[in-house]
Amino acid sequence: MIKPILLFSLVPLQLVSANSFESEIALDKLTLKQCSAVPIKVMLFNLGDVALYREQCSNDTKLTSQTIQLSFIYKRSFDAEDFQNSSVKLLQRNLDKSTFESIKPALLEFNAGYQPAEKGDRYDIRYAADTGLVLFKNGQQLSQSNNTQLGEVYFNIWFGKDPFSTGMKKNLLAGLEQ
Repeated sequence: MIKPILLFSLVPLQLVSANSFESEIALDKLTLKQCSAVPIKVMLFNLGDVALYREQCSNDTKLTSQTIQLSFIYKRSFDAEDFQNSSVKLLQRNLDKSTFESIKPALLEFNAGYQPAEKGDRYDIRYAADTGLVLFKNGQQLSQSNNTQLGEVYFNIWFGKDPFSTGMKKNLLAGLEQ
């Protein structure tokens, strides 16, 4: 009798996804608002959490028309090559061949900044027209690209027509007001 009670008492803990991200990020000249935060799930595995930040949580403009940031907190370890290889593959499948080939050198240079991630590490990927595409790990800048085209298409990894996860894409975009 004690087992069912114990099992049911743990269910609410499994259903709640704690949002460990800050509600706003203050930058030099502007503040980014958290629009949404969701778990990163692949099949039954929760790999971590991701939050979408923008100046305004609206869907009336292209995602990269204003400063945007995705923040990831990982619940398991990943090699740098995991990030590098998956970003190349995901951009390849979300861009036409000509666009991919034109950003490929800048992509490979940007991706060289990735480092292995351990459980609890945070990666932030931010794009702004004036500062370009920037990669941070635990608050330390690792990589930066001034290639405007790369910055404008990089988020297709998560928001393109064939993203990393359609469920994650849908849930992140649900935080943008109609």
